[in-house]
Amino acid sequence: MALHHEHDHDHDREYGKDEKVQPLDLSANEVDHEYNEYVSLSEEFSGDALKKLTRKIDIRVVPQLIFIYMLSYIDRGNVGNARLFGAQADTGLSNTDWNTGLSLLFITFGFGGLPSNILVKKFGPKKVLPVLLIGVGAILMGAGFSHNRAQWFTLRILLGLFEAGMYPGCTYTLTTWYTPAQIHSRTTIYYLGGVLSGALSGLLAYGIGQLDGKHGWRGWRYIYVTEGGFTLFVGIVALFTLQETPQKTKKWLNDREKRFLLLRSKYLYGGGRMGSKDDFSLKDVAKALKSAHVWIISFCFICNTIALYGFSLSLPTIVKNMGFTAANAQALSAPPYVFAAFCVVGSGLFSDRYRQRAATVVFPSIIGFVIEDWLTWDNLIDQPDVGTCIAAGGLYCLTPALTVWAGLNTAGQTKRAAAISIVFLFAAIGGIPGSYIYLAKEAPGYPTGFGVSLGLMGFGNIIVPALYWLYCGWINKKREQMSSEEIHAKYSQEELEEMGDLSPLYRYER
Repeated sequence: MALHHEHDHDHDREYGKDEKVQPLDLSANEVDHEYNEYVSLSEEFSGDALKKLTRKIDIRVVPQLIFIYMLSYIDRGNVGNARLFGAQADTGLSNTDWNTGLSLLFITFGFGGLPSNILVKKFGPKKVLPVLLIGVGAILMGAGFSHNRAQWFTLRILLGLFEAGMYPGCTYTLTTWYTPAQIHSRTTIYYLGGVLSGALSGLLAYGIGQLDGKHGWRGWRYIYVTEGGFTLFVGIVALFTLQETPQKTKKWLNDREKRFLLLRSKYLYGGGRMGSKDDFSLKDVAKALKSAHVWIISFCFICNTIALYGFSLSLPTIVKNMGFTAANAQALSAPPYVFAAFCVVGSGLFSDRYRQRAATVVFPSIIGFVIEDWLTWDNLIDQPDVGTCIAAGGLYCLTPALTVWAGLNTAGQTKRAAAISIVFLFAAIGGIPGSYIYLAKEAPGYPTGFGVSLGLMGFGNIIVPALYWLYCGWINKKREQMSSEEIHAKYSQEELEEMGDLSPLYRYER
């Protein structure tokens, strides 16, 4: 998302500069009174008042999203752990069946994102996200009672459907609360929940797995029933406690705070002096499907997730095949996620502070590329903790970076919601081939898995983002050649809003 180059009111850095928003420089009959109301409110909510409001939002909104997102994604880590405790053998699955079960989830997981986001926009996050979490918990509990391939496959398909709306839904919710200069750091903080779920699932599996054989139950069944039951309980609690969007919040925001947040979101995500459209329109969904920016970022995303999901889904098995016991493999699979969590947060803070979106894609990918190459040699066996930690740090930074980049480079709430869902779809599709690239017969070196990951990261996450950075700069430079007066003489305010990110007032983030 880029703002008008003359009136860039995005409250840069953590809470922002006290930079005044200027009234529209238009003729009297074109003055946007709503925009000038936003100007007045921006003057009221500046300095300490803005810091106080932002801190209030940080405390009430972000921690809840972290927790529910962490629980909704806990299956990503525990499916690998369950395999080590006998899930594959007990359900009668071959190696191919197991990989098919992993990939089935990503089909519904990808295609469910857009309809889920529409529901979140229409009914609000408090009604939709807890229901999705309750579904995830119930399905995880059901997985603990599965006995054959049909049951396992059915539950994987349903799980993908309920998990699908969590990430895009949380991302959309954050865009209603935060500015473009704040969104990446907050997105990485709640995405931290997904990263930490990998560490948590490993540690929980290590502890719960000690019950293996108790009362005739295998350890993997205890893992699913325990984690699923807790997730279901939290989902029920979230129905009463999860925060809404600003305009639907009743208890801890006054009317002027709500109005300011609503108008700030409208104008900052519209291009500074150009409001963004708020109504739902299939026409705007079609615009997102035609956007070169969406497709470029989608390609980068699928390259990343093939490597990412292949790594995360197979990590416990990779570690076990180095010669560790199943229990120790669970414990050793946790540190990479903890290290990745620090990398993800640092990446988001850097991106928002310096407004460098491409850097938070390219540089982590270079690190991941180098370490993945290093892991293909005997270093994998000699120092698995160091190698897998750094590889995870490089891989996990890209998911929030690419999601935010797609949202910031599309204007209009419907188009943005669609763009986030489309890139999320391709991220999910990447999980399908990612489920197959680490072949059990190639343990412990996994040349196919690491080789495919290296190729995709090198081209899709280093070369293509660098070229996209140049492309966005070229477009911005062309638009800067037109003055504000020339633009407003040629287009009405309504036409500029309808154009969205194609407006000459709009600047793409790079």
